[in-house]
Amino acid sequence: MAWRNLTHKKMRSFLTLFGIVIGIGGIYFLISLGLGIQQLVTDRVVGGESVKSIDVTTANEKNISLDSDTYTKLKNLPHVIGIGGMYSFAGLVNLRGSSVDAVVYGANDSYLNMLDLKLLSGSLIKTGSDNDILINQSVLRSLDYKKPEDAIGKKITLIIPSLGVEEVQFKKEFTIVGVSADQSGAELYVASDILMAAGAENFNQIRIEASDVDGARSLRSQIKALGLTTTSPIDTVDQIDQVFKFFNLILASFGAIGMIVAILGMFNTITISLLERTREIGLMVALGGRDTDMRMLIIFEATLLSFIGSILGILSATIFGQLINLGLNLFARSRGVTEGFQLFATTWWLVLGTIGFMMLVGLVVVFIPARQAARLNPIDALRRE
Repeated sequence: MAWRNLTHKKMRSFLTLFGIVIGIGGIYFLISLGLGIQQLVTDRVVGGESVKSIDVTTANEKNISLDSDTYTKLKNLPHVIGIGGMYSFAGLVNLRGSSVDAVVYGANDSYLNMLDLKLLSGSLIKTGSDNDILINQSVLRSLDYKKPEDAIGKKITLIIPSLGVEEVQFKKEFTIVGVSADQSGAELYVASDILMAAGAENFNQIRIEASDVDGARSLRSQIKALGLTTTSPIDTVDQIDQVFKFFNLILASFGAIGMIVAILGMFNTITISLLERTREIGLMVALGGRDTDMRMLIIFEATLLSFIGSILGILSATIFGQLINLGLNLFARSRGVTEGFQLFATTWWLVLGTIGFMMLVGLVVVFIPARQAARLNPIDALRRE
């Protein structure tokens, strides 16, 4: 019956539904845009780093150092699911008479896996691989190689002028097994046990992977209590989230303008529909219809409008957003940008929240018309008609 009542005045119901679609679609479009930009910024700033990772360093090695005891102590903390250590030294590599200054990292398997290095060619080094070395793109260019695969298998000599407490010189020939895409500076990686055997003692940095974000926050407090310093992508993500809270609120405020228009349109449609059907409602009450039945009829009409309008609004906003995103990606590719991006975020909680919100708004809007329908006196209604 509610559907029949809505389709009785097709044009009026269509215009009301169109207003709801525009209102819901507008607010959904803007919120999904805000969430998409937030996710895009977070991915670009944080990069491949996991928000569950924690980098541990020491501000004063006289008080506490990153030795094997500290490593074991950190490994046994709750919420730790992965841990890796890294040495860092200034060094240089020699190849075919060319010398390149570089930062030398001695890392174990766990640390390298948590770095999530993107390889252009070859493979990562492994613990126990005494002669393997991984270079980055900056070192590759400095050694006059144009293609990463050309460097794989080549022998280079690594020199670290000062290694360990005794500051001995380290010199060894390695074979290039991989080239990473990193271009931040001349960097290379060897297995940490090689440098440890040569005299390196304390790690320069320890990286920890927590079981979840809450576990990472708890871990940082425990690690700081040991006198160590921690850094984590969580700090950056929290700052980004704080900024985008206000940004998303502003976008939602603009969308709310269209929402208000849709609400007024729904209220107008339901109220006029009630006035036009005074005789019909009076007759139904006279034939035994209860006040509750009249109230539920009006409520169901508003709920039906809200639900259909929400679904169509979300679908329209999603399609429109994807078309814009496709156009921007094509434009970016025409300008030489190879990596795609997604400007709009579609999440299940946003979809359900939007539908639930509009249904709730529909119930609030229809409160007065529904109460009028329930209180309608059938004798007065039939007399007026």
